[in-house]
Amino acid sequence: MSPPRLFFRSSLAHIALRRPYSSSGPPPRPPPSSAAQKPVSTHISIYKDFGRPFTKVFLMAVFVYQALYWTWMKMEKGEEKRIKSGGGIAEIAVLEEKVMKLANSKAFSTPK
Repeated sequence: MSPPRLFFRSSLAHIALRRPYSSSGPPPRPPPSSAAQKPVSTHISIYKDFGRPFTKVFLMAVFVYQALYWTWMKMEKGEEKRIKSGGGIAEIAVLEEKVMKLANSKAFSTPK
């Protein structure tokens, strides 16, 4: 019974030595030499050097804008709800009265 065991061991060794992902194709080529490369323009190198920081600042600015916009809208809706419920009518009347007093006062009259 020893021959089947040897056959089993040899098949395990064959499986272990087989290259994984053998259907993946040839290995990648090494990069070309520096003499064959084109010189990189300064316009492109700016984006290569500072592309990530620009993107980060832009995304942070968009986030801050959206947060402020959302806060503003929330406050605006609360104010509209308060005015519709009648809580802001008295306040508006008081402010209008102050404006009328200031408009009629001598401090804001035009000199002759």
